[in-house]
Amino acid sequence: MPIDKVKDILRDPGVTRAQAKEKLSSIDHFEIARLLHQLRKDEKAIIFNSLSPAQKQQELLYETDIDSRSEIIQALGHEFMAGFLEGMAEDEATDILKELPADIQEKILKGMVPREAYAIKNLISYEEETAGGMMNPQFNEIDQDNTAGNIMLNIRRESAKDHIPYYFVVDQDKKLLGFFKLRDLLNVSANVKASEFMRKSPPRAYLQDTCEKVANLMDHENLSALPVVDGNGAVHGIVTFDDVLRVVQDTASEDVYTMVGTARVDPFAKNTVNKIIARAPWLLTTFVGGLVSAWILQMFKITITEFTTVIMFIPFVLGLAGNVGIQGGTVIVRGLATGDIQMDNIKTVVLSEIQVGLINGVIFGALCGLVVTIINRLYIHSPAMLGMTVGLGIILAVAMASILGSLTPFILYKMNVDPAISVGPIVTVVNDILGLFIYLSTTVLLL
Repeated sequence: MPIDKVKDILRDPGVTRAQAKEKLSSIDHFEIARLLHQLRKDEKAIIFNSLSPAQKQQELLYETDIDSRSEIIQALGHEFMAGFLEGMAEDEATDILKELPADIQEKILKGMVPREAYAIKNLISYEEETAGGMMNPQFNEIDQDNTAGNIMLNIRRESAKDHIPYYFVVDQDKKLLGFFKLRDLLNVSANVKASEFMRKSPPRAYLQDTCEKVANLMDHENLSALPVVDGNGAVHGIVTFDDVLRVVQDTASEDVYTMVGTARVDPFAKNTVNKIIARAPWLLTTFVGGLVSAWILQMFKITITEFTTVIMFIPFVLGLAGNVGIQGGTVIVRGLATGDIQMDNIKTVVLSEIQVGLINGVIFGALCGLVVTIINRLYIHSPAMLGMTVGLGIILAVAMASILGSLTPFILYKMNVDPAISVGPIVTVVNDILGLFIYLSTTVLLL
């Protein structure tokens, strides 16, 4: 593995600093970034300083985990970081600065060139998962009166730069008028103005648009870059597909980890103490739910004492109810995240999920009831109503779970709370409590 090779280079006393630098630079720095959390703090700084050219250092710092990035920045110092971040893309530099405390942000920004610092301050003011937070203020800005010949000449002069093949036409107030692609430019005469061959009414994202909305717009328009405008139509920057992809991946990972009650960021890189701190609150929720479940069992202790066989089938009830609740909740959360579920169709989707849950509850409740009845007659010899009790308990518990799993994400969405958190600990614990109560109540009524 590359990380083993890195450790050998760093910890071999026979390897000089110059040799270590040469060997480390030959290893894929993206792979090192992925595994950097396995090294000591001092070793991370050595690796960073050993990489050449500076682009490798920038990519390592940007791609590694948040803990390693923080340790490297701390080792390098504010003065170094001020000059270093000036060489990075402004949107990437902003992402790094957002992770730092406000006082450290201010120190680094004070050491930067005023123009760069001003641009980054503007980007920091936007939420990370919005178009404004993802955008790059550097883009191909074309005056409406500029001719195709002049535009092509400028592209040739800046041949060393990476050009996104989208050019956005603006007026003197920077209001977006249209856009064209590189192939459009190649198919017109040199004296034709940009306003004459541009594509009018271009799709655009607004500064406060969410990442999901931007991703859906890119997918619908089949574009890899979108201009970001304010309420007056003035262009502030562009969002590219790689920016959106990174945020979507980070958000999806955060949602998945949150759903199961673990750390929300870089769970593999966090140390043991941080992992315990991140997970303990969610485990406390489960602990409280367990106490409530124990209290419910205490309430029905007379019934359980008389009909001990009902305990055997509690896993059936809780397992089926829990799965149905999670299935419905996950479908709703995913639909809300991708934009497939909107206010105009959410009622239909929720009712459909509840219907599916109810039908599955009836099917598996009847099936389990039949199986339990057969087993009871052959082996257990408990009251004849045992099979019906288990079957009806499953049907009612699953019905409640399907309603809870489908409605909870919608309720939290209306409350402006991230619905992803409802799918894991909250729905699971509440399903267990209600499922147990419903099942034992059914036992009391029938037995």
